Amino acid sequence: MLPSLYISHGSPYLMLMKNETTKFLEELSSKFEKPKFILVISAHWVTNNLKILYKQNPSLIYDFYNFPKELYELTYDAAGSLEMSDKIIELLNSHNIEIEKDISRNGFDHGVWLPLRFMYPKAEIPVIQLSLPYTNVSDLYNIGNALQGLREDTLIIASGAMTHNLRDISWEEPKEIKRYAKDFRDWMVEKLENGKYRQLLNFSQEAPFVQHNHPTLEHLLPLFIALGSSKSKIGKSLHNVFMYGNQSMDTIIFKE
Repeated sequence: MLPSLYISHGSPYLMLMKNETTKFLEELSSKFEKPKFILVISAHWVTNNLKILYKQNPSLIYDFYNFPKELYELTYDAAGSLEMSDKIIELLNSHNIEIEKDISRNGFDHGVWLPLRFMYPKAEIPVIQLSLPYTNVSDLYNIGNALQGLREDTLIIASGAMTHNLRDISWEEPKEIKRYAKDFRDWMVEKLENGKYRQLLNFSQEAPFVQHNHPTLEHLLPLFIALGSSKSKIGKSLHNVFMYGNQSMDTIIFKE
């Protein structure tokens, strides 16, 4: 069975860097078998209702501004799969979860193609994207539960950020990590690694410094789909470094 992953995808600048995180992402796919399909839920496609990108040949969305020109010239030519999309729709409907086909969205946002360019640079695996419905964490967790059966041949990637306060970034790398970021990250990872999923579902009341780390929640919420897709509800941190003083670059793996 393939894992589910929660990946902190970081700034688009990551595509121009060579550091510990990019090296980790380049080696990440060697830790499990090659999938037949990849299903991604990105923090950068937030919708009121659950949607699926329904295109055989999606383009790329450069959903960032005032970055170096070379970032807008990057490509990632992965195909979609209408057949697999239909299977996912049927699976979710069988769990009484409504989902809409989206044929108007152009393609993949950088929360999808940024990590995949490191992990699978040949773009040879079909990629399907689900939107992130801005709903409560229990609903997201239930979507993940419904997706468990896909993991026989599909790698599920929830793409977001464990901490995401862009207003308090230190662009010149500081020597110290900001306490609010470390305390929140450590609380989340301790609960993930010990299967304390009920406390995770109640993170907004129990975790420290929630508002400091997530002024808006869209970068954290994909985690709960990955959590739901795990049978044991236990995740393990494979990688953690902090960038810019408060950006926790975590990758969490759910193996069974």
